[in-house]
Amino acid sequence: MRYVFFDIECADGGKGSICSFGYVITDEYFNELESRDIVINPESRFRLAGRSGQSNIVFAYTEAEFRKAPSFPRFYQKIRAMLEREDQLVIGHSVQDDVNFLCKACERYRLPALKFRFVDSQSLYAHVYEQEGQIGLDRACEKFSIEKPDDVHKSEEDARAAMHLVEKICVANRISLSEYAMDHRIWGETQDFKIFCTYIHPNKTMFQLFLDNVRPKNKRPQIFAGQYVSVSMAIEQPRAAQIYHLIQRIVDAGGSYTRVSSRCDVFVTLGTQDGRICKRTKTAQEAKHGGKRIEFITLDELLRRLELSREEYDNLPLPDIHWL
Repeated sequence: MRYVFFDIECADGGKGSICSFGYVITDEYFNELESRDIVINPESRFRLAGRSGQSNIVFAYTEAEFRKAPSFPRFYQKIRAMLEREDQLVIGHSVQDDVNFLCKACERYRLPALKFRFVDSQSLYAHVYEQEGQIGLDRACEKFSIEKPDDVHKSEEDARAAMHLVEKICVANRISLSEYAMDHRIWGETQDFKIFCTYIHPNKTMFQLFLDNVRPKNKRPQIFAGQYVSVSMAIEQPRAAQIYHLIQRIVDAGGSYTRVSSRCDVFVTLGTQDGRICKRTKTAQEAKHGGKRIEFITLDELLRRLELSREEYDNLPLPDIHWL
């Protein structure tokens, strides 16, 4: 077993404009075997300032150095051989974003789609430390006193920082990365230019994008017409493969999904299996006590209303997030 940590920088924030691909390959004990920062001509303009939700970006290379480098197709076979090799895990921080950049680059240059499985170190951190919300690589590294160059984006160094972060998490918690990632469903895969994830991205980017764009697809009885439906974190977070499908069915049934439980009309819990009551459940309970009309139902009741058997629910396929 070996680990391939990688990171990508883009000239304009995406659209297949990869300008660097950095990687660090280790054995299963995190001993470094190989590393490199591949500089790539993005064949597009550079837009490093004014990116939505981001501070201005400074790269480790000048624009002239990028322009002198070969374009993505020159490195495609090397990258493909590296990522598609068997008996390994591919890892990155917020890795589905970088996987998406690769998919876009392959489509842009009409190259065969890549097919490999990946693990997200951001989701690993969030799951192990019960972190709600986003934690960037810089802040995660600070928590473990991992040194990282300030303000300069170099793919190889970001890949190395992710490697040290994962190593610290695994050592501190005495866990095997491969076993933990599979057991706790924090992995994904790409094929046919599509991305499938077993997890919900901790910074909610993918999930929120889905919620903003979900529309009815199938005709169903309008049992939730005009109603807002919310679910407990015990249903949403560990069940990314199912939650996308559940939301689609709720929308097909005339409802809307909300993560703000105080505004919902129907709140779904696991019932006696919920264990520790999450903040979302407490908020819904407080809203009901304050006079808000909220119907509390169990997951089994939701499935019954959606005409979905437990077996069907447990075996729903991974969600396709190529709309990222």
